[in-house]
Amino acid sequence: MKNNLNLISLFTGAGGLDLGLEEAGFNTIIANEIEPPACETIRRNKVFCKLHGDEADNFISESLKQRCFNRLGAEDTANFFSRMRDVTSKKEYLQECEVIEGDIRDVTSDQIVSVVGEREVFCVAGGPPCQPFSKAGKQKSLDCTKNGDLFFEFVRIVRDTKPKWFIFENVKGITFTKTDVIYQSCSHCDKKYIAPFDVRQNFSSYEDVDECLVCKRNTAKWEVVNEAGGSLKIILSEFEKIGYKCFTKVLNAADFGAPQIRERLIIVGTITNKEFEWPETTHKKVTNKSDNHLPEDGKRPWVTMSDIVWPETHNVYGNFDKNLAKLWVKNVVRPHDEPVTWNLDRPSPTIGAHQGAKLAFAPEGVPEKQLYRQQWATKGRKQGDTPPVFVEHRYLTDEELLKLQTFPSWWYLHGTRMQRAFQIGNAVPPLLAKKIGEAIIKAENNDS
Repeated sequence: MKNNLNLISLFTGAGGLDLGLEEAGFNTIIANEIEPPACETIRRNKVFCKLHGDEADNFISESLKQRCFNRLGAEDTANFFSRMRDVTSKKEYLQECEVIEGDIRDVTSDQIVSVVGEREVFCVAGGPPCQPFSKAGKQKSLDCTKNGDLFFEFVRIVRDTKPKWFIFENVKGITFTKTDVIYQSCSHCDKKYIAPFDVRQNFSSYEDVDECLVCKRNTAKWEVVNEAGGSLKIILSEFEKIGYKCFTKVLNAADFGAPQIRERLIIVGTITNKEFEWPETTHKKVTNKSDNHLPEDGKRPWVTMSDIVWPETHNVYGNFDKNLAKLWVKNVVRPHDEPVTWNLDRPSPTIGAHQGAKLAFAPEGVPEKQLYRQQWATKGRKQGDTPPVFVEHRYLTDEELLKLQTFPSWWYLHGTRMQRAFQIGNAVPPLLAKKIGEAIIKAENNDS
């Protein structure tokens, strides 16, 4: 069936969705991404995953001559090289993928259709930048003119390529963030509709009687309702307008075996009459891991950082005590009661685009005085009351971040350390993407 499971990937980044969906049996034929380093990540992995031995060594050596790696120290260079070299087998991902570099708003549907050619599009997948929807920051929701319209570009590509399925991924904040939803009520139709997104973005008056969007009579009025989860209602309305039945759920990657607590809203849509069922979770949070017997529901305990990233009590610092060592987010001030360190016997916190570059391994833990500096608002003092505190630490390597995101440890990453961390932090864990892809294939194969 794989030849028919053609995937168009939007907002591809480092390729987390693509890797997971290809593991499930999909075949990525187009990847669109605006950031040049991420595009180069995809292009180079397409080549590197087929190379072994001397060819792989030559590829790595040439890659390290790239300008973005000029500032790598000797240790980082060795790590970058070793994790990619010491691999006995690699899966050949993205072999039919054509990278379209650029802003999706500048990529026409005709361009996409031209690349697709005679092939059937089975799925469109992606996660438009989530800053406008996020719980953090300014909470501008869909009113943000810079990126708030990017979801509509996703809808456009779905509309014009007509895949059987789509996967839309985003932050869970859009399920509860308050947003103004514009409704049109028609006295003739006696129905109430959510205004189309293009009408919403260019709307100027809510007072006038207007032409009904359905019956075309001048018997309609506008109403604005500030609703929790309004952004999600608007998004679902746009997909439904183009004929797609939608299924929505917030999934936590830790519930499927990832060593990371990462909750994401997933919308799966289909133009077929198939019913979709969400994948069963395989792991859960437990308070006591000492009992090795599986519970009656068969679900294993959440996978921890110690299980995957630091299974041994030895790293570049030599021996370390797992009871003392911490994952630490460096140089981040927490204005609220949020942690800045985490024990290793639990999944990591969400690896965000900005936070990923600041995560560090602290083998001796973090002194209380440093916690005061970073959590000054909740510790009853000002940040400047405490001078800088020495903390033995090192930033997480690419390999450690990749493992927390369930990428292959050999996955090539192009760019500076910050750019590479951003790519990893923005990605969907491939393990989660695989589970979603398998669930779609199961629904597609269900004849009932």
